[in-house]
Amino acid sequence: MTISTFKTSTRNLSGFLLLLGSLLLVACSDGNSSIPQSQDASANSGGQTPSDNEDDVQQSVQRDQYPFGIACGWEVASNTDLMNIAYPDESAKYWVSMVPMIPGTRLRINGRYAALRYFSFNVYDPMLRPSDAIADFEITPDEGGENPFVKEGAGYGDTYTVYVEFTGKPENPAPNTVYAGEFFVADAALPQPLMTGLFYRSYAPNEGFDFDGGVGLPILTLETADGEVELLPTADCVEPLLPTLGNTLPELGLNDVLGEVDFPDDPFLLANGQTPLGLPDVQTHKFHGLPEFYFVFLAELLGLPIGEQINSIMPETGGGGFLSNIHNAYTYSIYYRSKGNVILFRAKAPTYRTQAGVPFASEQLRYWSVCQNEVASQRYFACIRDDEALLDDQGYFTVIISDEADRPANAVDGNDINWMPWGPYLDAGVIYRHMLPNENYVESIHDVERGQNVDDVMGEYAPQAAYCTREIVEAAGAKPADIFAACREYTENLASP
Repeated sequence: MTISTFKTSTRNLSGFLLLLGSLLLVACSDGNSSIPQSQDASANSGGQTPSDNEDDVQQSVQRDQYPFGIACGWEVASNTDLMNIAYPDESAKYWVSMVPMIPGTRLRINGRYAALRYFSFNVYDPMLRPSDAIADFEITPDEGGENPFVKEGAGYGDTYTVYVEFTGKPENPAPNTVYAGEFFVADAALPQPLMTGLFYRSYAPNEGFDFDGGVGLPILTLETADGEVELLPTADCVEPLLPTLGNTLPELGLNDVLGEVDFPDDPFLLANGQTPLGLPDVQTHKFHGLPEFYFVFLAELLGLPIGEQINSIMPETGGGGFLSNIHNAYTYSIYYRSKGNVILFRAKAPTYRTQAGVPFASEQLRYWSVCQNEVASQRYFACIRDDEALLDDQGYFTVIISDEADRPANAVDGNDINWMPWGPYLDAGVIYRHMLPNENYVESIHDVERGQNVDDVMGEYAPQAAYCTREIVEAAGAKPADIFAACREYTENLASP
């Protein structure tokens, strides 16, 4: 099918007004303040450059741009200052479109393979669960192009076309197609009402690139189901209208300001871990959905251990939720200042895509990260991703979180300690992400079924948590394993009668 091009300002603007009148905005799932800017295709892309065979591939759709992100098909973008909600990841950016599901139509997405670690399109049901998705490596390029997420050494920049069909997913789905017409409650398939949320995710841009990966944003077109008539073409855009008016609002640097706050070590709040706020030991859970997450949070806040018997207490909602990514699995560990002014998180590090010495597509995970998110506000405050993490001589990463004023003197890079500021919060929700595990890697978060113990499935890759104090960390020396062992002893003593 030949892709028509639209350059008429009037049609784009009228299309935007129709779309705006039809849509409801939803909150983004992850955020980052870095704003994507299209770059020269010859810029550094981590050893790979955009393809030079553009004469051989189908030309991408060309559309006008408007000030302030007006007429952009993407209505909202994540942002560290203004849209830092739903437990985001610092190394990811998300663009959101609410798509009206008009009978007899479909959505067409025209994009280019971006210089990123990963990108995908997810659609969501009314319970904010991903109902279907397609990842970069699953997208077949337009004729004559190559997919750099499948073929090692292929350049970035070739075009692709993806469709969102407003029907249920068939037994044999079409290539390059996402289905948004149905969602499931238990085993019952229900029709998706009125519209679906479409998320475009990008993770970890290659060196020298922003979150658009040097190729701009995919362009959206609502068209008839046969593709013959374009009903709602949208404009090209660098950044949508919300929340930054097309990137015209100044950055506030709110996370940096929060990171400088020293939370008071109140004698009552930090009474040797004996206050009732929180469990005396930290439990790590796999994320199975938002209702279960908040139930666990409230129970642990009251000092009630839930463990993995949650499946006998809460009904299974299935499919994650709260705008999670279908290609990610998560664990969460919730800490409270009442038990210590320093907290630790430690696990053996999986291998990842682009890691030195790891052959292409043989890595254990495409991507992993650790983020500290405050539970009530949902804001990420700091994150460490795979290629930034410092590992000790055993191949483990150790994360220490504290206020700057309480930072142990030995919590430094030279000791292979990954330190993050706590921020002005009573709690810290540490979220560990695993993305797209290799089929041979059977110790990922994805492999933990509901009701199973995380340690039993993940083994040495399972995250371990501990409370501590600055004095204990400093007395333990320079080795991360010794520091963690000392803090585990402190934590176990908290749990002792």
